[in-house]
Amino acid sequence: MADSDLTRRTIDPFSREVLEFPAVLELLHHYVSGPISEPLLERVSPHTHLEKIRRDLELAGEAREYLRESTRPSLAALCEPSPLLDKLRVEGLALAALEIVALVEVARAGLDMSRTFAHGAAPRTAPPEGSGGRAPTAPLAAQAEDRGGRTPFGPTTPRDGGEGRTRFGPTAPSATPRLSELARALPDFRSLVAELAGKINPDGTVDSSASAELGRVRRAIERAKLEIQSSLERMLRRYSQDTVLQDAVVTIRNDRFVIPVRAEEKRRVQGVVHGASSSGATVYIEPLETLALNNELVELQDREFAEVQRLLGEFTRKLRERRDDLTHAADILGEIDWAFAKGEFGRQFDCCIPEIRPERAICLHEVRHPLLEMALQGTKWRPVHNSLELTPPKTLIIISGPNAGGKTVALKTLGIVALMAQAGIPVPAAEVKLPLFGRVLADIGDQQSIAANLSTFSAHVTNIEAMAEVVGPNDLVLLDEIGASTEPNEGAALAVAILEYFRQRGAMTMVTTHHSRLKAYAAETPEAVNAAMEFDEATLEPTYRLLVGLPGKSSALDIAARLGLEPSIVEKARSLLHPADAEAAALVAGLHQQRTEMEAKLEALEIQKQELENRHEQLERQFQQERRAKLRELDSRLDDTLKQYAKTWEQSLEELRRQAAPAKVVTKGERKATSLVREAREEWNTQVLEALGEPAATSQEPPVVRLLAVGDRVQVDNVSTPGTIMALLEGGQVEVSVGRLKMRVNKEEVKPLMPGGAATPDAAVAASRAEEVPEEFNVIGDTAEEAHERVDKFLDQAFLGGRSRVRIIHGHGKGILRKTLHEMFSHHPHVEKFCLAPPQEGGSGATIVELKT
Repeated sequence: MADSDLTRRTIDPFSREVLEFPAVLELLHHYVSGPISEPLLERVSPHTHLEKIRRDLELAGEAREYLRESTRPSLAALCEPSPLLDKLRVEGLALAALEIVALVEVARAGLDMSRTFAHGAAPRTAPPEGSGGRAPTAPLAAQAEDRGGRTPFGPTTPRDGGEGRTRFGPTAPSATPRLSELARALPDFRSLVAELAGKINPDGTVDSSASAELGRVRRAIERAKLEIQSSLERMLRRYSQDTVLQDAVVTIRNDRFVIPVRAEEKRRVQGVVHGASSSGATVYIEPLETLALNNELVELQDREFAEVQRLLGEFTRKLRERRDDLTHAADILGEIDWAFAKGEFGRQFDCCIPEIRPERAICLHEVRHPLLEMALQGTKWRPVHNSLELTPPKTLIIISGPNAGGKTVALKTLGIVALMAQAGIPVPAAEVKLPLFGRVLADIGDQQSIAANLSTFSAHVTNIEAMAEVVGPNDLVLLDEIGASTEPNEGAALAVAILEYFRQRGAMTMVTTHHSRLKAYAAETPEAVNAAMEFDEATLEPTYRLLVGLPGKSSALDIAARLGLEPSIVEKARSLLHPADAEAAALVAGLHQQRTEMEAKLEALEIQKQELENRHEQLERQFQQERRAKLRELDSRLDDTLKQYAKTWEQSLEELRRQAAPAKVVTKGERKATSLVREAREEWNTQVLEALGEPAATSQEPPVVRLLAVGDRVQVDNVSTPGTIMALLEGGQVEVSVGRLKMRVNKEEVKPLMPGGAATPDAAVAASRAEEVPEEFNVIGDTAEEAHERVDKFLDQAFLGGRSRVRIIHGHGKGILRKTLHEMFSHHPHVEKFCLAPPQEGGSGATIVELKT
C-alpha cells in the first residue's frame, strides 16, 4: 500500500491528541533498543489497512512469545544510518572511518538477525538491567571499545566463507513465521563483512593489514622514527655534560623531533628552531643532523595519509555499491526492533494481542488504561480491570455515575484501546475483540479557547459539528459529559438529538452524562444500553468498576455531605429536589442495592458450590481408600488361607513320597493342588466383585474413551491377573476372560496393557509376579524322571506367574531328555505349543514352550 494512501486512511489526528495516543507512543519509546527504530516509531499511527494491522500485531505477538524463552536481540549499538546513506549518494565523497564502521555494523546486524530467525538460533545478548528495554547510545568509538577492544569486524578469522563471528547463541526459539519472513528479506552481507573484516580498528584508525602499501609505509615510518630518536639520543649524551640542554629528553614540535636547549646556549646547537617555552627559557631545536631524516619522515607520513584516504574511498565505494541493500536492511532491522519493543511492552504490562474482526462488536475483557497503569506503578494502588461488550443491535452505551468515579477514564480506555489496536500495538487486557473503525471521533475534556472566543459549550458544539459532517457506520464516537455546560433541560434535549443522529448514521457511540433524561433514553431505545460507574454506599467512595445494564447515581448530595458541607445546606438541597427526580434517584439506588445483594448471594453460592465440590472429592477419595484397603485385606486373607491349604497339601504329598507312591500319582497330586489354588483365587475374585459392586466414579468428568478390540490383553480393576477381551458388548461393557473366569465389566474398569508387553500401573503386581519366575530352566545332567518332575513344577510356577513363553535347556546328548520332555509337553495342560529353539537360543539343545493364557 502506498504511503499516500495510508496517510489518507489514518485515524483522525485530533482524536489521537485528545485520547493521549502520543503519550502512549512516548511510553513505548522506552522499550526500543536505540536509534535504529526511532524513525519508524515517529511514523507509527492508527490506520485502517487491515492486513498491515494484523501483520504488525502478529509480529508483536511473536516477539512477546520469543521473550518468554530467550533474551532479546539488542540493536542498541546501531546508529540511525539515514544521514550516512544520504552521504553515499554523493559520488567521490569518502566516509570517515567511524562512519564506515557504523554502516558495516548495520550489515553485520542484518547478517546476525538473518541467522537468528532464518535458521532458528536465539540471541544471548540482552539490554542492560533497568533500562526498560532501551540501551544507552554511546559514541561510535566508545561502542567499539565496549566490545572488549575488538573491532566490530572482528580480529577473528572469518568463518563459513567469510561470514564473520556471530553474536548469537544456539538456543532455538519458538516458531516465529513473521519474524522469519522479515529475516529472510534481509540482504546477504557476508561478502561485504568479509571484505572489511579487520580493516578498521576500534579507535577509528585503518589497520596496517588493509593494504600492502600501507603496511610498507608504516614500517618505514617506524624505522625512520627509530633512526631519528637514536641520532637525537646520541646528541643528548654528547651535550649532557655541558649546560646546553634544558632537559635530556627528545620531544616533538610541529610534528618534528626536537631537543630542548637553553635559550642562552642555542647558538651552540646548529639546527632549525621550532618554538620556545612560555617562559622563553627554552627553545626547541631540530638539529641539522636529523633534518634530512625528519624530512623523510614527513614524506612517509604524507604517503601514509594518502594511502589511508585511498582505502577509505575504496571502502566507501564498496558501501555505495550496496547502498540500497543497506537502506533496506536498516528498515527491516528497525521494524524488528520495533516489534520487540512492542513485545517487551506487552510482557511488562501483561497485554493481549487484540483481534480485529469484521463483525461490528466490541468485546473488552479486564482492560486497563496503559497510562493510568504506568502512573500507578510504584504505589500501593492498581488500576481496576473493567470489561465491556457491545454487540449489535446494541450500538450505543450511556455511562452515568458520580463525579470522579471513572467515567472519563472508561471512555478514554475504549478510545486508546481502539487506537493502539489499529496501530498494531498490544493492549493491556485479558482479551480484546474490535471491529475495524474508519474513524475514532472523540470530544473529551474542556476545549474552551479565549483566543478563538469559544466557551466550553461552544467548543463542544464545534467539535460535535465536525464529527457530524464525517461520521459513518464504521466509526467510533466518544463524547464526554454530553449536553453539559449549559441549561440542563436544553442540554439534555440537545444530547438526545445528537445521540439520535449518530445512532441513525450507524456509528458505535459511547457517552458519559449526569442527565437523567439520557438514562431514560437509554432504557427506552433498543440500540442503547445503560452503564454505571459503581459507587460504594457504605464508604461513599467510587470503586471505578463499570457495571453494564444499570444507570448510575450521581450521588452529588451524598458526596457533598461526606466532604463536610454544612448539613443544613445538604438537607435544604434534598428538599428542593423535584419529586420525580428524587423518585428516579431512589429507584436507581434500589436497583444498585438489588444488584449488590444479588452479587453477594451469587458469590456466597459460588463459595458453597466450591465447598460442596471439595467435600465430594474428599468423600470420594476416602471411599476409594477404604475400598482399596478392604480389597487388600481380603486378598491378604485369601493368601493366608491358600498358604495353609498349600502347606497341608504339601505334607500329604510328602507322606505319599515317603510311602514310595508312584511318581505319576505324586505329580498328579501336585498338579491338582496348583489347579485348586488357581480356581480358588478365581472364585474369590468373582465373589469380591459381586460383593463390592461397580466402583463409584472418581470424577464428574467424562471418562476417557479407550479404543479396545477383541483379543486385547487388559487389566481389570481390582483383579490382579491380566485378562483377554472376548467380546465388545452394548452399553459400554466388555466381556473379559481371566483364566477360567469370565466377567462383564464397564470399559472404564479396563486398562489395556501398554505396547511392548509393559503393563499399565494397575498391572504392576501381575508383572512383578511374572518377573519372579525365570525365563529359562536348565535340566542338563538330570535323569529323564528327574527332568520330567522338575520341568512339570517349573511349568506350574510359570503359568501361575503369568509367563507366556519359557525356554527349557536339555542339551543334545542322545536326545533322551528332549524326547521325554516333548512327550510331556504334548499333553501338559499349561502348554499351548512348543518347538526347538532357534540357533541363536540353543538350537536342538533347547526347547521353546509357549504357555496357555
